[in-house]
Amino acid sequence: MRLSVVAIIAGALVVCSAALASAADPLVSYVDAASLARLRSGQVIKAEMPANGAPTLLPMLDAADPIRQDVRALGPTVGAELLAILPGGRAALDTPQGFLALSNALLAVSTMKGINYWSVSRGKETPLFLQSFAVESAQSTEPIADPVLDAVPGQRDLLTLQEDNSFGKNTYAERFTATSAYVHVKTENLSAITFLLVPVVSPRGLVSHVIVIPAGTDALFYGLVYMKSNVPLGDRNHRVQSLENRLTAMAGWVNGRLAAARPAAAPQ
Repeated sequence: MRLSVVAIIAGALVVCSAALASAADPLVSYVDAASLARLRSGQVIKAEMPANGAPTLLPMLDAADPIRQDVRALGPTVGAELLAILPGGRAALDTPQGFLALSNALLAVSTMKGINYWSVSRGKETPLFLQSFAVESAQSTEPIADPVLDAVPGQRDLLTLQEDNSFGKNTYAERFTATSAYVHVKTENLSAITFLLVPVVSPRGLVSHVIVIPAGTDALFYGLVYMKSNVPLGDRNHRVQSLENRLTAMAGWVNGRLAAARPAAAPQ
């Protein structure tokens, strides 16, 4: 009997400790406790977009409902999500200076050139973006300097030209929003995506959302990419895995940019 009581008390203490740890975690207001525990253990959570087209891993923030509305409006044929915690260094990003540095680090679209991803069709790691730079107009192919925000909160619309190993060379519209709690980048294609000269995705038919939420020295990364195809997808699992691999590459790029976003230490 005494052993049973001890076991019950020990179990209760474990539950209480987990609850207290979760309550103290700065990310608890964005992610449910079970998912947060998995993320803090180093897991990356992935999900296929379900048949009803509703994201399931979206962090709890004010941008969530507009994103769900965007998804419903397009009615995508396939999509994927990824949620991960990117470990940081000693300098915190959840400060005004940190947010501004993070925002401008993510606006540096030219640094996406050469990032690698695992190509499902090729069965090997290969560059995702062969070219990546901002342009003045949808008709331009001349690179311009990466844009810069002067203050946060702030919003910036920009056009980018990217050539990647999956979708070829296309122009994209990006809406970059920096709030006092997170950074959100929405990207959608402006040109039709073709395969063997056949348009397979109409303009604005390939959409991605990347959200970065700084929390102390860490950052929560959320990625969502979905598309509406004009032709049969073929192997759906293959396509989902390919989209997940793109998100993994994007998370890796963001993780690398976090180092560039660390605000400079104050002079002694």
